[in-house]
Amino acid sequence: MPADPSPNSITDTRHGRILLFGCLYFAQGAILAYVVVFNNLYLRAFGGTAGQLSLLNGLLVIPFVLKIGFGLLSDKTALRLPLLGRGHRVPYISLGLLLTFVASLVMAFVPPVTMYPLFVAVALSVALGLAIYDTVADGYAIDVTPAEEQGQIQGVMVISRAAGVVLLAAIYGRAIEQFGWPVIFVAIALIALGPQVVLRFAHEPAQRPPSHTFSWAALSRLWRPDMGRFSLYAVVYSVSLYGANAIITLFVKEGLGQSLSRVGDVAALGGVGMFLGGAAAAFVIRRPGLTIWSQGLWTAAAVVAILLLMASVASNQNIMLMFVLWGICLSASELIFITLAMAKADRRMGASQFAIFMAISNVGVGLGQSTTTALIDTLDFRWIFVGLAVFSLLMFPLLNGMRRDDEREPNPMLTAVSR
Repeated sequence: MPADPSPNSITDTRHGRILLFGCLYFAQGAILAYVVVFNNLYLRAFGGTAGQLSLLNGLLVIPFVLKIGFGLLSDKTALRLPLLGRGHRVPYISLGLLLTFVASLVMAFVPPVTMYPLFVAVALSVALGLAIYDTVADGYAIDVTPAEEQGQIQGVMVISRAAGVVLLAAIYGRAIEQFGWPVIFVAIALIALGPQVVLRFAHEPAQRPPSHTFSWAALSRLWRPDMGRFSLYAVVYSVSLYGANAIITLFVKEGLGQSLSRVGDVAALGGVGMFLGGAAAAFVIRRPGLTIWSQGLWTAAAVVAILLLMASVASNQNIMLMFVLWGICLSASELIFITLAMAKADRRMGASQFAIFMAISNVGVGLGQSTTTALIDTLDFRWIFVGLAVFSLLMFPLLNGMRRDDEREPNPMLTAVSR
């Protein structure tokens, strides 16, 4: 059962939970529309080298690896901050959003190449704010969401984030061409303020229930072999998906010679694909007879297929279709991973254990992004996609191994999600 919320909290009802986490993840998608689609293009527009892109992409993962610490702090220590609320979740989320707001405004005035070290520092501050609020929002979802709603809430998160990407990616491209790059950073800052309004209606209980009370003993589960397989899957999945995602818009801009507005349009269609993939996966995961393991294997096969298609037949004529298919695969893969992570997280350390799983995944994100961006000046984009497709094949034995683990010792949370 979820934690007993305060009587007047938005998290009392299913619709309130959908609204709260939908707003939080829509804002994340709107911010990611810049980070994923335009950040590398921003540096390239000012003469950034492949080495600078690789270094930045690698460093930006550090705050997300530090999510373990943010999760532990949130689980263990309640905050009471003026205007930002009190508790284990709400003030941390508000603080992360506030840091993102301030750092985004500063970024608008920092040249990305001529003042590269300062730009990296400010970009890391944006990522730090995003990592704090993302980590604690995940923990809050674990706290207040009943087991039977977890697949639905994770679907809402994926779909809302995709909607943020869809709505903002196309707008950003046109705004950059019309008004220049600084306007995007001002827009990101304002978007980071939006969820603060909804958070005013989220109130945590004065005391956490015993099942959610912090306990170091919850860490003992992390050393089991099944967690090792899950950790390997987290790295393989994220290297494959986000290694490709880091260069896919560069491929459209530099490989296919498209304009920034065209890149934004194509990326928006990728967001449409993410929306469709998240909605379909959230629906399918509830179908009787189809386990999360079967869905994971089919999704992995789709990832391999689209990477090979991107390498072999992608062109200006079909790139929009490719992006829709890519978005479907990306969001479906994300939903598989975060549903597994949510089910495996012990609620005594909900935010920190989920953060551990996400941090492990983010190690893969960093490896994938830094590796693929480092190769763009020396290797054809299409061969990079082929290499990622081959690497993605490792997901199959890992998913089968985790399925056998679950057959030997069924996870009741996974059973609740898949029933």
